Amino acid sequence: MWLRVGCLCFLIAVAMPCYAQTDVVAEWQKQLSIRLNGSKRFPPEAVGKGGTAKVGFVADRSGKLISSWLLESTGLPVLDAAALAMVDRAQPFPAPPPETDGDRLKLAFQAIFVEQTSTLEKENAAINAKIRGICRGC
Repeated sequence: MWLRVGCLCFLIAVAMPCYAQTDVVAEWQKQLSIRLNGSKRFPPEAVGKGGTAKVGFVADRSGKLISSWLLESTGLPVLDAAALAMVDRAQPFPAPPPETDGDRLKLAFQAIFVEQTSTLEKENAAINAKIRGICRGC
């Protein structure tokens, strides 16, 4: 019985640092995602359009961007350029934790651009909704 309890305690003690390391890496990835999404800008030329681009990039251990490239296009050059510019604006990235391997980190993310409508289109939609609410069947 005591042997089983001892083995169980040993396994728990050995497993705990693994969870702590994973939490540190997950927290760093979360910070990286927040930094990237915070640097997203929707290009005015793409009003009424949207798409998802996959971007790959390499950063060094200090968080400096070394290179970036398009892995998957949105089909719109303007949105693809915005996704690549997003990476440039986000640097310097948070320094990776010691648990990550290598001096250069190869990473990838998805830049999702949601269809944007112009202010005029939004105002027209709001006015039309009010008119339909007031004058049903006119």
